[in-house]
Amino acid sequence: MLKIRISGATYELKDYLEHMKKDKIYQIISKSRPLKNKGTNRIFRVFTDVDKKTKIVARESKTVE
Repeated sequence: MLKIRISGATYELKDYLEHMKKDKIYQIISKSRPLKNKGTNRIFRVFTDVDKKTKIVARESKTVE
């Protein structure tokens, strides 16, 4: 699992999150709400946990058994 911090304007963060929803290899497991950066009202940050979809499917099938 990767822990990723992304920074940018709110529209850039929204574009990134939309792109990750459509990604065929990686999937966002969890994300934080947009947090303000000190000293600016235009730049925000979001923390995400990202993992490969194949690992997620494998984990889910093990818990079902």
